Amino acid sequence: MLGLLKKLLPTKKEMPALSGRDLYGRNNVGYPTMQISREIDNVVKTQYKAIKPIINQYKDTLFFKWGPSVINDKLNDEQLANLSGRNLQMVYLLLFRDMLRYLSELVTLKNVPENWPEVFAQTVLDNCRMLSDADDKDIAKKQQLFANTERFAVDVPIDEKNPDNTEIPDWTVPIAELIMIPSDMIYKCHRPLITAIEKRKKHG
Repeated sequence: MLGLLKKLLPTKKEMPALSGRDLYGRNNVGYPTMQISREIDNVVKTQYKAIKPIINQYKDTLFFKWGPSVINDKLNDEQLANLSGRNLQMVYLLLFRDMLRYLSELVTLKNVPENWPEVFAQTVLDNCRMLSDADDKDIAKKQQLFANTERFAVDVPIDEKNPDNTEIPDWTVPIAELIMIPSDMIYKCHRPLITAIEKRKKHG
C-alpha cells in the first residue's frame, strides 16, 4: 500500500493485479491523499508561495509517510476496506490547518487576510467536497470538528524512551476515531512536525 503513495499511479495497461488490501489502500488512502495534496498545492500557488517549503515539509511527511504507515500498521483488512477516504482527508485537513495556525504566529504574509489559515483550509475543504456526500454518516461529527477555532495543544513532550507513558490530549480522540486508529498516533505524528517547524522558523 505504501508504495502506491510514493509515485503516480500507473496506467491501466501497466497496473499489476492488486491484492484486496492494496486495492483498499489505493482507493481509500492513495486517491483521497493525492486529491487533498493537489488541492493544497493549488492554493499555495495563489498567495502562499513564501511558505511553500514549510507546507511541503508538513504535508509530505504526514500525508505520504507517517500517515500511511500508521494506517497500514494499525488497521486490519476489514477496517481498511471500510475506511472512508473523506474521513481521512478531514483528519489530514484538521491537522494541516492547525499547523497553519501555529505558523501564522511565526510568519507575516503579504496580501492575505488576517485569518488566512481558516481561508486556506476552507478552500481546500470546498474544493475536495469533503462534506458533500449525502450518505456520509460522519458528516455532523466532521462539521463540528471543522468548526473548532482553538489550536490543538501540543505542549506535552513525547517520552522517547517510553512513548506509551506520554499523556495524550483529549482533542486527539474524535479525530482518531474518524480513521479507526489509536489517538496517541495522531499526537505522535502532529507534535513532532509542529516542533520541527517552530525550530526551523526560530533558526531560519
